[in-house]
Amino acid sequence: MSFRFIKNKTFVFSVLSLFVFILGVYLPIDYTGPKHIELTADSAFGMSCMRAKELIVQEYDEHGNLWATRGMIIYRLDSNDTKFNRVAHIPTGINIFWLRNFSILRKLTVRPECVEMVTAGNGDICALSAGKLWHLAYGTKKFTQVYKLDHYGMGDQGVRNVGIQRINDSVLFFGEYFQNPDKTDVNILESKDFGQTWNPIYKFEPGSIRHIHALQNDTYTGLNWICTGDANKECTVGWSDDYYRTMSLIGSGDQMWRVCQLVFTEDYVYWGTDNGQKDVAGIYKWNRHTRETKKLGEIDGAVFFGTMLSNGTIVFSTDREGFNSEIDDKTRFHVLDSLDNIKIIEAGTWHHKKEGFRFKFAMLRFQRDQSAPNLVITCLNQKELPDGELLIIPEDEIIRASNCTAGPAPLSLSSN
Repeated sequence: MSFRFIKNKTFVFSVLSLFVFILGVYLPIDYTGPKHIELTADSAFGMSCMRAKELIVQEYDEHGNLWATRGMIIYRLDSNDTKFNRVAHIPTGINIFWLRNFSILRKLTVRPECVEMVTAGNGDICALSAGKLWHLAYGTKKFTQVYKLDHYGMGDQGVRNVGIQRINDSVLFFGEYFQNPDKTDVNILESKDFGQTWNPIYKFEPGSIRHIHALQNDTYTGLNWICTGDANKECTVGWSDDYYRTMSLIGSGDQMWRVCQLVFTEDYVYWGTDNGQKDVAGIYKWNRHTRETKKLGEIDGAVFFGTMLSNGTIVFSTDREGFNSEIDDKTRFHVLDSLDNIKIIEAGTWHHKKEGFRFKFAMLRFQRDQSAPNLVITCLNQKELPDGELLIIPEDEIIRASNCTAGPAPLSLSSN
């Protein structure tokens, strides 16, 4: 055996050993997640913001704390703090979705959205992970599996971001969201103990809808609203005054009523459409008093996310997914002023858009709640920022940018 062969073999063995060592150190650290994720002052899309790495925005709670997730890990930004703090690790069970614990896989597959979760005022947490619902009681460290979804897998999210609805510290609702190619029945589930037990309380008959887009609280009336999709006859927007035992529709039957998130004011209900039809796609409002619907303006993409901020600014975001109506590869903010004029802020550029393994929509994901002082965004699949980057933008910055004033204002770490 030649000296060169032994030397080469030793070199290869050393490299492999180093690689195994690095993985052995990195993967456990990545699995555990950082204890803190710092906010830094920055600017994005012409607006000053606070920025944090790889966090999927979830919601503000009733105490003003902001919740987000990194893979399977829950983080909380306490009011007036400058860093997100690690709170809990959501399980998956023993299945392929366990690999979502590692950022390298999430980046490779362009899939940073892994879980949805809500919190109670007393600190309890209910979360969806890997097709299962989990409950964590405040003061404990271990999640308990409480329910297994009938439909979950590759391409099936299980629930949309506003499909899990908190009524109070006891009552939750869950709307099933899956591809549903067989047009089977779709259920609303109810929990009366903040996610510890679940029961179906309303069933959409097979063929009536494809899936549920949203279940939302209307704080002005106390009503609970529902949005469904996707084909014309499956699209509905309506409300319930008895916790989804019965429902009253304000519209159905065409793509104007294909909606993913509603925004409520005292006199109106606003939405953007989830379709690419040039003659229908737009931002609409429904008058609570006259029950008339008005189209405020056209859009060239689908709206998945919308919210109203604390001083009344309404913001929707349009995605990029390949509709024929899309004029370019840019996501956008659509900001409504007090006269319902729509002002547009151009955002990021669609990144992985080639059909195949890494194909993914480009989206600007918002918090699910209303009346927060900031717009919180997770940027998904856009060239300008790392996938899953979280931005916190004050309401006055949204207003300034939509009015096209001079460049971003300085922002300090204490502004959040």
